[in-house]
Amino acid sequence: MQEPRIPDARELEPELISAALRYVAIADWFESRSTAQNDRRLEQKAMDVFNRVEAELRETGGRLLRRLGSRQLVLERALKELASR
Repeated sequence: MQEPRIPDARELEPELISAALRYVAIADWFESRSTAQNDRRLEQKAMDVFNRVEAELRETGGRLLRRLGSRQLVLERALKELASR
């Protein structure tokens, strides 16, 4: 039985960008909605999609960071930048 092939970082970058764009589009949609627009069904569907896209973004981003071997470096930099705000 053959081991699953680990994708090259260049193969994961378009997947990550695509997931990030979907995440931002849905987040932007939520932020632009006024509280007067109160369609619970639409909001629930959008939240379900948002949660799936967020999970996809985290999974793809994590795979890319692990593949590049820079996961710890990126985490340390992010924590440092957040602490300085």
